[in-house]
Amino acid sequence: MKSHRPWFLGLMTLIQVGALIGTLILNWKSTGTPIQTNPMNYMIGPASGSLITMGARFVPCMRLGTGLENYASIECPTGIKGSGSDPAVCTLADICGMGGVDRAKPNQWYRFFTAIGLHGGVVHLMFNMSFQLRTGLQMEKDFGWWRVAAIYMTSGVAGFVFGANFNPLTPSVGCSGSLYGLLACLLLDLFQNWRLISKPWLELLKMLIQICISLMIGMLPYIDNFAHIGGFATGILAGLVFMPTIHFGKWDRMRKRILMGVAFPGLVLVLFFMVRGFYDATATCTWCKYLNCIPGMPWCDQKWSVATVTSSSNT
Repeated sequence: MKSHRPWFLGLMTLIQVGALIGTLILNWKSTGTPIQTNPMNYMIGPASGSLITMGARFVPCMRLGTGLENYASIECPTGIKGSGSDPAVCTLADICGMGGVDRAKPNQWYRFFTAIGLHGGVVHLMFNMSFQLRTGLQMEKDFGWWRVAAIYMTSGVAGFVFGANFNPLTPSVGCSGSLYGLLACLLLDLFQNWRLISKPWLELLKMLIQICISLMIGMLPYIDNFAHIGGFATGILAGLVFMPTIHFGKWDRMRKRILMGVAFPGLVLVLFFMVRGFYDATATCTWCKYLNCIPGMPWCDQKWSVATVTSSSNT
């Protein structure tokens, strides 16, 4: 296979590091310290308000239906000051920033993209970069930049849309949905090229253990497991569409082309219904919260609190 230069993930890494530095500086200007300490951000990062200002996925800035649009004034999240006489009281436009937002019709849809470049702190960034630089760069060398870019962005956006349908009042940042999409492609690549792998069953066991551990880590505080699950599921379909394939004969070529032909409309439909569900605001899944936190854990209520920024990490 031709070796490609991994410039896409290299560029994304520079953007993500720069965005974290910028968010820490913004938090310093607004709170007097680059790192939130009260309450402590254990990701060693800024307050939720600074991340929202920088472009975190925060549903009240993106559509109606969360209830915040019904209030003329809201208690300011940490890291944001109100524009009126009382700096502790904000309008929705103060919170959302980015040129303001119309309270009657918030529509900052681009937060699904900008949130991929943000991270909740130094620890969060290091977790994600450990996979992105160790494994993602090699995948881009093998697959090519545009294939990895398509899978990365599709999985990242889908992860945020999936989470927004079930956890709309918690801001979320990070590229974990994208990285779980790449992880899904590794699993798909194992099945697609099974006969080329030395000890494939062992490799499958190791990968399944890694996926299970990663999803269990998503149950911890400050981590958005919805982004992991949405990114992983979408990554399988995106991988079938965009990944290069090796053919082991006529029937194998036909089988893989049929899978690609089925996966493309499947991917389009999944994205369509995710986005439609987001804007309809009709998701009523009562048990879905257990995908994000094990029942009985003391931080479960915190993961569903508007005061906490939930950031998605990867192992």
